[in-house]
Amino acid sequence: MTTLSLETRDMLHALTWYMTARKTALRAALSFRTPLTTIMHTDMRVQYSAYFQNLLSATELMREPTPLPPKSFETELYARFVFPGFQDGESNYEYIKYLRNAIVHRGYNITSACHVAGDFPMLIAEPSFQNNATNPAKIKTFHTFDKYVLNIITKCESVIGGVIFDTLNNAGVFQATIDPQAAIAETRNALQNSHVMPDWAKAMAAASELKPEWFVDMNNSMKDRLREALAPCDTLNPA
Repeated sequence: MTTLSLETRDMLHALTWYMTARKTALRAALSFRTPLTTIMHTDMRVQYSAYFQNLLSATELMREPTPLPPKSFETELYARFVFPGFQDGESNYEYIKYLRNAIVHRGYNITSACHVAGDFPMLIAEPSFQNNATNPAKIKTFHTFDKYVLNIITKCESVIGGVIFDTLNNAGVFQATIDPQAAIAETRNALQNSHVMPDWAKAMAAASELKPEWFVDMNNSMKDRLREALAPCDTLNPA
């Protein structure tokens, strides 16, 4: 059975945070209705932007070299991130990546255009983004795979979390255990090196008993939170 290292656990905690934050942002984004005040419009822009920022932070984390066993996340993502009329999964992914980049690096306003369905603002997706190549021969254009941002989000939700889950599951993450004694040592070291705990609190912590089963339980809880974070958002219907 796989034993999770501290480095791997840190990566999984980051992944859980990004995927949880993307759900929080989406729930908030879908709560807005017309008419919108200026402040409400700004808040809506922040939340839709945060959805893509967190989602792409998670996928880019999965694409980096990690302490997990060799994996095929990128290959599997491209194979599954395809939709009727848009069969190039890599191009579809590059579109949402450059959408995120435009939001983060160029202040792109994802709420700049919309139609209204009832009282729900259906944001219109940017038709395309270009890469940043300086060589004209290497410039590529990545086109949207749906007219509306909500539909793009729905398609992202239908694929991305599942690919991440399958990749981690195939790597044995959800069956993995930890070394409780190593975890205890790491915890004691972190407490003693804390820059916020006063010395008297450090002394109390050093004298306290830390039971191995606590760390086994925390590892199981971490995996449960990760499973929940990877599940599709259940608030996609704005009706």
